[in-house]
Amino acid sequence: MTRVDLKMNRLLLRTLGIAFGVLLCCLSPMKGAGQSNIPWDTAKVWTDYEAALQRPERVWRLDLSKQKWKAVDIRLRRFRQLREIVLDKNKIDSLPPWMAEFEHLERLSIRSNKLTQISESLLRLSNLRELDLSDNEIEGIPEDIDALTKLERLLLWSNVIGHFPPSLSQLEFLKELDLLNNEMSVDEQIWVRELLPGRRLSFSPPCQCQFDD
Repeated sequence: MTRVDLKMNRLLLRTLGIAFGVLLCCLSPMKGAGQSNIPWDTAKVWTDYEAALQRPERVWRLDLSKQKWKAVDIRLRRFRQLREIVLDKNKIDSLPPWMAEFEHLERLSIRSNKLTQISESLLRLSNLRELDLSDNEIEGIPEDIDALTKLERLLLWSNVIGHFPPSLSQLEFLKELDLLNNEMSVDEQIWVRELLPGRRLSFSPPCQCQFDD
């Protein structure tokens, strides 16, 4: 093989290598524009809803507190990459079924609204690690709360919760349950402690009361 042939072969191999690299990039799973390998909880928090709507694929964290919403805006469905949603201090009294579509969501806060229940759509958020529904009017924890298999923090202070299902004990990764400012009897507090031994539990002083099941 001549020196010219060797040079041509090296050039051909180099060209093929570049082409192969480009092909791999094209075939790799698409990431949202502007996203990198940085942890999601250090990414930008978007607070300008209209601006975020212009590039929903870039948004990982969205804070829509104090929007005066009585219902969740359907345009929120456009944000398919969300890891965190904050809807605090609105007037939301129920959640739509499509809330379950946020398959990447890890933190959801709907504090200080008018919710009366933990809706089924929330129980389908399989990657959720933190759920904050404090300062609402929630009457009970649903039986299938254990569907949230990755849940680590459940914050429910200042509600009217009177039902604590046995399925709480199935939350393997739960580290904290905050039930401050919920009227609970001594027996109810003992029951929750038995369900969740070794976890961080927050209660207000028990009331001298009896509740019907």
